[in-house]
Amino acid sequence: MQWTNSSLRALPTQADFSKMNPQDLLVNTMSSVCDNKLIKNFTDLKEMRLKQLTAQTDREKQNDKLQQEEKRLEQLQVSVDQYQERQEIIQKLNIYKAKKLWIELKDSEEKIHEYKSQLDEAKAVYQDSKNAFEEEKNAQEEIAKINADLREQTTKQNRQINETMISMNKLSSQIETIKKSITESKCELERSIQQSIKSINDVEKLKYLLETKQHELDIFNVTKSQVLNELETKKNIIIKTRDTTMSHYNKRRELETKLNDEKIPEIAALCHKIDRLENIKSQKIEELRVRNPNLFKAMNWVAQNKHIYSCNIYDPMIFELTIKSEEGAMYLENVVRQRDLFAFACEDKNDMSDLIDELCVKQKLSVNVMYCAPADKCFFKPTVPITEVTQLGFKAYLVDLVSGPIPLINKLCATYQIHNILIGNDEVSKFTACVPKSIRVYFGGNKKYSVMSSRYRSDLMLTENIIKKKNQLISLDLKQMNSLKERHAKAILEKDKIRNTLKDIDNEFDRLQIVLRQEGDEKKKIEQKLSHFSNLTDEIKKLQSKVNTVNQSFASLDQIKQKFQITMLSDFRKIFEIEQNLLKSLKLTDKLIEGRKVNHILERAHLQQHASQINKLKEREDQFSKASTLVNRLTGVVQITSQQINSKAVELRCLCNGNLPSNNDFPFKTDFDKIRNLTVEQIYEAILDYQARLDCMKNLNSEAIAEFRHRQAEVEELRKTIEAKSTQEKNLDAVMITLYNKWEPQLTKLIETINNKFSEFMESLSYVGEVVLSRKDKSDFDSYGIQIMVKYRKDAKLQTLDKYIQSGGERAVAIAIYSLSLQHITQVPFRCVDEINQGMDAKNERHIFNLLLKEATKDGSAQYLFVTPKLLLDLSYNERLCVSVVHNSGSIKADVIFPLS
Repeated sequence: MQWTNSSLRALPTQADFSKMNPQDLLVNTMSSVCDNKLIKNFTDLKEMRLKQLTAQTDREKQNDKLQQEEKRLEQLQVSVDQYQERQEIIQKLNIYKAKKLWIELKDSEEKIHEYKSQLDEAKAVYQDSKNAFEEEKNAQEEIAKINADLREQTTKQNRQINETMISMNKLSSQIETIKKSITESKCELERSIQQSIKSINDVEKLKYLLETKQHELDIFNVTKSQVLNELETKKNIIIKTRDTTMSHYNKRRELETKLNDEKIPEIAALCHKIDRLENIKSQKIEELRVRNPNLFKAMNWVAQNKHIYSCNIYDPMIFELTIKSEEGAMYLENVVRQRDLFAFACEDKNDMSDLIDELCVKQKLSVNVMYCAPADKCFFKPTVPITEVTQLGFKAYLVDLVSGPIPLINKLCATYQIHNILIGNDEVSKFTACVPKSIRVYFGGNKKYSVMSSRYRSDLMLTENIIKKKNQLISLDLKQMNSLKERHAKAILEKDKIRNTLKDIDNEFDRLQIVLRQEGDEKKKIEQKLSHFSNLTDEIKKLQSKVNTVNQSFASLDQIKQKFQITMLSDFRKIFEIEQNLLKSLKLTDKLIEGRKVNHILERAHLQQHASQINKLKEREDQFSKASTLVNRLTGVVQITSQQINSKAVELRCLCNGNLPSNNDFPFKTDFDKIRNLTVEQIYEAILDYQARLDCMKNLNSEAIAEFRHRQAEVEELRKTIEAKSTQEKNLDAVMITLYNKWEPQLTKLIETINNKFSEFMESLSYVGEVVLSRKDKSDFDSYGIQIMVKYRKDAKLQTLDKYIQSGGERAVAIAIYSLSLQHITQVPFRCVDEINQGMDAKNERHIFNLLLKEATKDGSAQYLFVTPKLLLDLSYNERLCVSVVHNSGSIKADVIFPLS
């Protein structure tokens, strides 16, 4: 980025550098430290290279097009020659076709005269045959009329016979129906007699049943009062038993509700809490698999490959450490940084280097690895005994709440001083002034207290922050666990006691149900007995009414027999009348059958008499049909021949420009004279020969010659264009070589200067680094770029700076050193460095600051403005460094002096 004032330039930020590819890095580096002429030369080279490639591509396309056009011209030259030869063959072929058509036309005219004379003779024969056929046909129609009259009479007689037979069948059916009715009447008579006898017996049985029930009713009336008293006693017993049962039921429902709604849910909840406390590690691992798949994958790989390392390798602290309470977990989460909580720990530094190379470089997983010295006991003790601060509300140190591998606890004590971090309750806030000065961090309730000494004032500063749970560490409260188990056992005991009481109630309930069932059965029997005798009076009345009805319902035997005799007499009279009508119909049928036989005899005799006339009619009809067929066939032949003559005349005119050989202005008289002695077969063979030659030749239209000339002009134009493009490429190449020879040494010198400074700065930090110019080809200026190569570990290889290989802090160091390397090239009077130490660890931040201080305070160096929100303690300073602090306090000591060494 070049500002309007040529004395001031701005470099890209670290974040910008980290996102750039080699090509962008080169462009931004040149824009920041190079003069406009070098940048312009680079831009011109790229533009000329683009023009050169474009011209080369266009020339190659024009060459391809020229070759295609030349091939097409060669093809068209052959086609033009073939076209002229083809036209000559077509002319000869048309002459032979016209000669053949003229000969065929003459032959057809001779044939049509012959066909017309045959047609006239056939028409005369046709008329004679037609007249003879009409005469025979009329005679035959008369014979057919007589035969039709005879057949009509026979049909009428058949119809009358059928009608008479139908009438006779109906009369026969009527007789059968009457006979069936007589049989049914006999059966009905037998049934009526049997029914009458049965009714008399039923009346006797009903009278006996009536007397029996009346006697039973009289006996019940004597014992009725005693039965009613017994029923009332049973009802009272049932009511008392039901009341007792209901009270037991209500008690059982209360106990069952207490068991299902209170005890069983309570036991399930306690079991769930106990299981959740015992299985919290597996829950954390499952949660990690979703939220941080890189760490989860790394943990699986470490678990499977721990045997290849010489010393112990620990999983992240969130799985290795166990906190005795949830409050302790909250305190530790607000002390230890996130990257350390989720970092693997190695007891050997070589193992740590190998693990980083495997996980971060090879597998490209974003995980952290740290070193912790092996130990079998904790080396750190509190500076203040806990007994001295108990009265202030403190109950323990943070290290007392943490259990896990000893090397990890030593690491936390060394890094975060957890053995000197006090844990207390809310009362701590009242005694903050009494806390020993050696305690710099402590907790009270949900608050974190931090004590800091100011460089500008003599007193201490206390900051107070409210903290929250992050639920990352595993906490196990033993007191809570024991309390849950005691409550669980007590709830189980109460549940069993309730179930035993329910079982006793169920047994008593079953006994009362048996009593109710027995008393109810006895009560039901008494009620049925009372109901039975209550209905007995109605049954007696119904039986008396039924006896009277039966006595009136059946007739005497004499009445039944008399009715049967009257019915039989009427049926016999009907049969006699029907038989008389049937006899008449039989006589009529015989008469009609005799008449039909006579008609058949007359019809056969008439047919035999005129059989000869029928045969003669068939002969006349055959003669007429043959004559008609001949006339139609000859007429069709004449029409077809006439159409062929007309068609050939039209075709001949088309071939001969509308003229016929008989016309005076016929154009091919000379040609016809040359072939007048040839026969039709010879002419036909000549036509086939010319046609075969014509078929073997390609069909080319008349536009082929015009296309041939047009393409000749295009080929000439393409040759001139290709020559111009070639000249343009040579001129561009000469200009590019001249410009490249001026620009390339300057760029190489620039990269070498940056590389020397970059390597020197990296070596001062015990690292290795190079800056190289990358490109695909000498002329491919778009591929020119700057690659930064770094190595941070002894056994590692020199690698390209990449966000997937190096950590964020390592990239920040490399980019910061690269930015410093550029300062030796640009000539601006002062530089502003903004937050260059962001993202670095303490070690690298200190190295970068010292390096920046060394470079900025050299003799002849430009002025540097270094802006940062924070600095490390105990940094080195000198007399050429001026520190300006923006502070929000109203009271700063006036006598503050910065150390110069």
